[in-house]
Amino acid sequence: MKPDLAAFIRSNYRNTFTVLMLVIIFEVSVKQNYLLFHTIVELIAIVVAFAVFIITWNSRKMLDNNYLYFVGIAYIFIGALDLMHTITFKGMQIFPGTAYYANQFWVATRALEALTLLIGFLFLRMKKMLNGDFIILCYSVITVLIILSILNWNIFPVCYTDQIGQTPFKIYAEYVIILMLCFAGIMLYRSRKLFDRPIFNLLCLSILFAVLSEFCFTLYISNYSFTNQLGHYAKLISFFLIYKANVEKGFTTPTGLIFKNLKDNEEKYRTLAENLPELIFRFDQNFVCLYANTAIEKFLPNRHQFYTGKNVAEFGFPSHFENQLSQILIRAEKAKAIQEVKFDLLNVNQEYSFSMQAIPEYGSDSNGGTFLVICYDITELKLNERRLQDLNATKDKFFSIIAHDLKNPFTSLIAFSELIYKNVNKLSTEKIESLAIRMNDSSKQAFALLENLLNWSRVQTGALVPDPRVVEIERLLSENQAQAASLALAKGITIQIDSICTGRIFADKQMIDTVLRNLIANAIKFSYANSTIWLKAEDQQNHILFSVADAGVGIDQQTLSQLLKIDSNISTRGTGEEKGTGLGLILCKEFVELSGGRIWAESEFGLGTTFYFTVPSV
Repeated sequence: MKPDLAAFIRSNYRNTFTVLMLVIIFEVSVKQNYLLFHTIVELIAIVVAFAVFIITWNSRKMLDNNYLYFVGIAYIFIGALDLMHTITFKGMQIFPGTAYYANQFWVATRALEALTLLIGFLFLRMKKMLNGDFIILCYSVITVLIILSILNWNIFPVCYTDQIGQTPFKIYAEYVIILMLCFAGIMLYRSRKLFDRPIFNLLCLSILFAVLSEFCFTLYISNYSFTNQLGHYAKLISFFLIYKANVEKGFTTPTGLIFKNLKDNEEKYRTLAENLPELIFRFDQNFVCLYANTAIEKFLPNRHQFYTGKNVAEFGFPSHFENQLSQILIRAEKAKAIQEVKFDLLNVNQEYSFSMQAIPEYGSDSNGGTFLVICYDITELKLNERRLQDLNATKDKFFSIIAHDLKNPFTSLIAFSELIYKNVNKLSTEKIESLAIRMNDSSKQAFALLENLLNWSRVQTGALVPDPRVVEIERLLSENQAQAASLALAKGITIQIDSICTGRIFADKQMIDTVLRNLIANAIKFSYANSTIWLKAEDQQNHILFSVADAGVGIDQQTLSQLLKIDSNISTRGTGEEKGTGLGLILCKEFVELSGGRIWAESEFGLGTTFYFTVPSV
């Protein structure tokens, strides 16, 4: 047996069995008594019609197709009229007389069914759901009028007599109904994009079998003929297909989709919980673990599934964590509210900080609820908090230092200027010249401090962005040597370029100039008179190593370790009592690091100092 045929049989054997049983029942009932066959077929069709209404009404909140909604409600009234057709059939002896009421009810019911299938397309494109109560009211009125017109008022046209069989009205009415059904089929085809493919197929087949049924009822001569029997088969199939369409759209598809979505969502959220970095647990009211996510495997040796069914004390966590967890669960149980605590947890010599929340969950049963425990990793947050506190403390200290250093030169300026203007007639020219020189020195010191402070603040705020370009090393050192020559000459100091590599660097020239200018100025400041300062640049693979060396006073090791820290405030007077700004080396460090290099110093007290810094080469 081919796989496709086997699959088809497995999926349709119930339907096949049901059809065979119905065929056997119908054939037996026809041979025994046609009235029995007619009653069985009609009752089944009526049950199907009522089922269509029940499914439609109870799934109306999920049904998003106004056509199926309208047709589904109408079918309870179509089924009710079919019930009248059944009980008024000749031989049932419920309504005595010579009139063939059953044929009249048949025509009226089929016409109402065809009109329903046709009118339903008027509502198909409506976004708003139809008013079901209003539809029921309208169909109730129509149904009552049809029943009264046939049984009470006797104004409905005669459809069948003993003398001629079907009347011309009956036959023409059947053809009109067939035309209405065909037009409904055309409308369905034009609107096929608004229906799901399976629903469209079922509705097409239903209309087709309804047309076949009506066509059979145009041909029969006797109410008990074979053609009449075929017509009832076709009608039953048509009703069943309408039932399938409404069940498929209103119940099977939505519920299947709901359960699929539930399963997908469960899988999605389970996967999400499994992969979250936070520790997540769920405990029952006895504090037995119902669930633990994979984050627990970072701290404990077993897979996370191992801890399901274990008590808190059986996990193997450090005792302080177990105590914290037990205490927070007890508090959450008593307070019936979310409880939170912060704690640290050590893992492979690394300390983690967590914020743990215990959330009571209340079930609908009398056994109490569960507790969801989430441990948020706040390690990075705490580290950033500490860094921010340290940075703020450093900045506060640094600005207090700057305020102090900035105050000193201005104090000198105010004092000297006040001395001059108060004693301008008393002071000699030499004395005024001496005071002016000191004022000039204080002004230069204040200006240098302000310039460095401005550059440093621009770096900190991000306003100063490096503009790297290719720079010739030989030209860079020569320019800075020439610029510092006049300052060195005042102390009898010589600036020599020891060696220059022929390479180039890729950096912001102004920044590197500032670094060299500050380092050379420092070297001049701490060098003895008539000494030499050496400038050097060496090629070392991917970077150039610059150095500025002096033979001055040197730096002791304790001071050297604090030299490039922002809060150190190391400002020592030079060999000629020169004052520093306290910010030059800090600015050098910032500029070198912005250029992608690093800076450091080597010194021996009393023998001199060498500053090194690197810059990426081209």
